[in-house]
Amino acid sequence: MSINLEWLRTFRAVYKSKSLTRASKQLLLTQPAVSQHIAALEARAGIKLFTRKSRGVAPTEYAKTLNNMVANSLDDLEKVEALFSDESKIQNPIITIGISEHLYKATLAGILSQIEEQVHIKFGDQGTLIKEVEASNILIAVIPEKINTFDTVCHSLFKQKLILVCTPDIDIAEFEQLFQVDKKLAERWLSQQAWYSHRPITPFIKQFWLKIFDKKRPTIVPQRVIPNENEVLYQLSQGSGMALCYDNNAAPYIADATLVAASIDTSISREVCLLANRSTDSRLIELMLGMLT
Repeated sequence: MSINLEWLRTFRAVYKSKSLTRASKQLLLTQPAVSQHIAALEARAGIKLFTRKSRGVAPTEYAKTLNNMVANSLDDLEKVEALFSDESKIQNPIITIGISEHLYKATLAGILSQIEEQVHIKFGDQGTLIKEVEASNILIAVIPEKINTFDTVCHSLFKQKLILVCTPDIDIAEFEQLFQVDKKLAERWLSQQAWYSHRPITPFIKQFWLKIFDKKRPTIVPQRVIPNENEVLYQLSQGSGMALCYDNNAAPYIADATLVAASIDTSISREVCLLANRSTDSRLIELMLGMLT
């Protein structure tokens, strides 16, 4: 005959409370049922586990040994039960958030420790994240575009502005002066610099060239291509060159003077938004909006 797990659970409750009565209340069992579990376990093991006292029971040396053997496993099972209980789901929900690696550092990284609930982060591109939210595989996503679908709702968070940055050894004032006098010379000056980018030719560079020089084809080729905007900025700050990036990603580097921003106004920006499935709890949406805006 095998040992019933409920007998061990009852044994643990009696061992911890030193009382059949208190154990029965804790387990929502009758006291006779608790006594039967202990008796069955003692019969199966062939040992005495508790001795009766005027108030409660006292564990025998065998009980102490058994407790050492099962305590950790039973405690782990109780944690699993708590995780799946309805009350625990309300008190400690798991918040699944989708976001690109480029946006993560500028948005979620700084507030993650402030979220009391369990948080699971999933990296992905915009198209993938939208599909994941629609399918309810993730609760919310932070995406760089305002978009609504039949199954989702989108909330504006903030705007990011595209800026031109360089390392302090580069005389950005020279470019700014050339730009005011002769845009062809300014374009040639830019093409002579070392460029960092997260793609060989990013939409950033194309947008910048079209807006500033009215040209669809940029005249630069990035020498350092790293598939993460934050890592691009870090590596740039350690070397020498230029990059186009969004202002809040570059803000820490500009603040500590490891990068310098050009004063040229690109007038290029994008809206970062919170995308949620229509079935997502409105309290969760309000929580994240309060933290991210």
